[in-house]
Amino acid sequence: MAGASSRVHYLSDFCCPLGGRAAGKPFVLRHEAEVFLSTGREFVYVYDQEGGLLTAVYQFPDQVWHLQLLAIRRALYVLCARTGIYCLSLDSLDRSGSQACEDKEEAAPPYPVIHVDPDACVLPDAALCAFTVLDDMLVTLAQGPTQWKMQLFERPCAGEEPLPRGQIGEVELSTCTPPGGVPEKPAAPRFLPVLCCVFPPDSRAPHGHPQGCGCFTLEEALFGLLFGVDATLLQSPVILCGLPDGQLCCVVLKALVTSGLAPGDPKVLVKILHHLEEPVIFIGALRAEPHEEEAAGELLPGQHEHSDCLVALGHQGRTLAIKASWSESGNLVPELREYCLPGPVLCAACDRDGHVYHSTPSDLCVVDLTRRDSPWNPEKPDGAIGGLPSVLCPASLNICSALALCVTARAPTGMSCHSSS
Repeated sequence: MAGASSRVHYLSDFCCPLGGRAAGKPFVLRHEAEVFLSTGREFVYVYDQEGGLLTAVYQFPDQVWHLQLLAIRRALYVLCARTGIYCLSLDSLDRSGSQACEDKEEAAPPYPVIHVDPDACVLPDAALCAFTVLDDMLVTLAQGPTQWKMQLFERPCAGEEPLPRGQIGEVELSTCTPPGGVPEKPAAPRFLPVLCCVFPPDSRAPHGHPQGCGCFTLEEALFGLLFGVDATLLQSPVILCGLPDGQLCCVVLKALVTSGLAPGDPKVLVKILHHLEEPVIFIGALRAEPHEEEAAGELLPGQHEHSDCLVALGHQGRTLAIKASWSESGNLVPELREYCLPGPVLCAACDRDGHVYHSTPSDLCVVDLTRRDSPWNPEKPDGAIGGLPSVLCPASLNICSALALCVTARAPTGMSCHSSS
């Protein structure tokens, strides 16, 4: 990986806004031929990936903090600071973009700037700081006066009346620092929490989510060791939450559903997996060991979708990796390893072949979590072997100040990223 030559392609008509990046979190998302990009300000840019050309710009009422695409429903969900969650139909956006081009043929710029209608806000809530969307559910995380609150809703669609008509679960997490500013407009948090959804191997896989959208599937051994027998028996997705205070916790989704409109008991619903002692910047998953078919050459790299290693990165570079390993007594146990990578970490991403990309102000690096010196052992159940590397050695990609990353599935080393210099 260290010897691979870098090929960098730049998106046209884009530069870092005046004054540098915003307080929010930049984000980049790729789906098929399109790249959706936000700098943390009020705009979402849409690019054609092949040509690198800007095709549309969507303007929201305030800073964009997060966006997620539900591809199977052709819907883009956007969290807007101090406003709430918006849902835009990609089909209607295509039509409105074409119409805007026809109406302003003589105007500059050549791409449409589309002002998002306030009616597109499907979940108005000024306290929302993070969300993740599933096929039929929406999970949010709101910052209260003293605690974080996780809420579960029926997934809203574009054009529907705003919620909360569909709230079906709620639980409070750990304490949080009250937001600064005035009550009418609280200050933007320095670090936003991270939410993602983990699926068990036998449940409906997240086919409607592009890679890098915060949804992934773990192998059965690791899933059971991390989340317990209840999540395994219920075949329930699990919501992972990384908080600005460093906590990494989880909530079994089907248990949250049974809590109904009454807040659930945090002691029952919330499990703390680890504490990084610094703001959690990224949660992802990868494959640290080759699968049986892959080791035998019968499976193409990246084809096996189930990950066997969970990864979390903190702001100062503290990195946690968890996988299932064999103990000396012959039992499967969770192996947790902490590493120290260069920081401060601006963003990170995983591919399915064991690589973690992480960006600092001075460099974009990649580390390899695979144990390539340990061959697959068919005598051990499920092909589970070995452990995690004792040391990670970052390899430089010679790109500085990348603020958002999205690893593509086109090639093991392929990635698209938004960066500012």
